[in-house]
Amino acid sequence: MIYSYAQNGYGRKALELFKRMMKLGLQANDVTVLSVLLACNNSGLVDEGCEFFESFRKGKVVLTNDHYACMVDMLGRAGRLDEAERLVNEVLNPDLVLWRTLLSACKIHRNVEMAERLKRKILEIAPGDEGALILMSNLYAFTGKWNRVVEMKSDMRGMKLKKKSPAMSWVKVDRETHTFMAGDLFSHPNSKQILETLEELIKKAKDLGFVEDKSCVFQDMKESAKKRSLHQHSEKLAIAFAVWRNVGGSIKILKNLRVCVDCHSWIKIVSRVIMREIVCRDSKRFHHFRDRPCSCRDYW
Repeated sequence: MIYSYAQNGYGRKALELFKRMMKLGLQANDVTVLSVLLACNNSGLVDEGCEFFESFRKGKVVLTNDHYACMVDMLGRAGRLDEAERLVNEVLNPDLVLWRTLLSACKIHRNVEMAERLKRKILEIAPGDEGALILMSNLYAFTGKWNRVVEMKSDMRGMKLKKKSPAMSWVKVDRETHTFMAGDLFSHPNSKQILETLEELIKKAKDLGFVEDKSCVFQDMKESAKKRSLHQHSEKLAIAFAVWRNVGGSIKILKNLRVCVDCHSWIKIVSRVIMREIVCRDSKRFHHFRDRPCSCRDYW
């Protein structure tokens, strides 16, 4: 239950349940501890998370790299990058996940200097690490360093690294699962109706103040092309299909990657447009969009 609350953005409820558990005299194990830290992380309860972490370090549960990675992610997303790095250095044998987690936080806060230092450290441990190179490439794109993006992609081609998995979303309609891939506009048999519905939803969202976040495009292209690229994200296609098919109740979609900032903003407004709940399960957590802020409170 604590983990479920954490995954769905109900951090306070998760912590209340944990406190009830402790009052009953039940012993927390490593999974309980990770779930509590995740609840704090997913709800932006950073101070509470730090307090729990310190108490756990003094307790009987042996903390693993997974617990430290959750804390590094929490501190990193809150912009406390120096604290996060100190925590990584406290680990006896920090693994690639810990360093990549910190590097990802650098991307969020566009800290190129620290990111480049971390990239060198990661590549010393694992030469040609694909995750680190992709994160650096995206960070350079975020900060408009397109020459560096070209260099990074050239390096990755030279290393013959496999391409990352394409962004995909799934939605179930009438017990049949429909798959959508970013940029794939015509393979679905109902592509004409999907694109017409999507265009209408984008227009209505813009009427309510939606503006594309072009920083989510990691390629150097014209502004109009960036907008078209954002309109072709897989979750937008999946939602447009569900709206066209007039799915009853909540619209529920799955995505293999984290939902981007642009789609997150768009879905919040679209849920108001269609006056229905949209639930998106991305690679990290659940997002519940209703006629109010997302359950993650824009903290993911």
